[in-house]
Amino acid sequence: MTNAELAQRLRDLRDFLIIAGYEESHAIRYTHIARTIEKMVEPVETLRNEGRLREIPQVGPLIQTYIKEILETGVSSKQKEWEEFAPWSVVEMVRVPGLGAKTARKLYALLGVKSLSDLKSAAEEGKLSDISGIGPALINAIRNYD
Repeated sequence: MTNAELAQRLRDLRDFLIIAGYEESHAIRYTHIARTIEKMVEPVETLRNEGRLREIPQVGPLIQTYIKEILETGVSSKQKEWEEFAPWSVVEMVRVPGLGAKTARKLYALLGVKSLSDLKSAAEEGKLSDISGIGPALINAIRNYD
């Protein structure tokens, strides 16, 4: 897995955790770590193989474990732990330009929208019009997103 791919997985984890109800201020740390990893010249795989993941700023023992799990299996135990609060498929929604994790969380909580397919259906059925923070431009972006 490349550094860029790992960074994206960490961003996905951040979004997922926010949607699932995890404290946003704690989830944001994955963004900072992802940025650091993207800028690194040395592959994170090398750091893992040499037992040096803790050299990455803000990576303590727990985050080191999550990074190892993602590198080895594509999934962290943190994700698995929080899947009782939301399905991983909620991450698909934040791919729509203009739709962030907090809005996706609101849609999941209020309407039970748990995937991009559910989101598109909700838009087509007119269910999004009454949700604060969702205007015509975002509804149009949802309808047209592939």
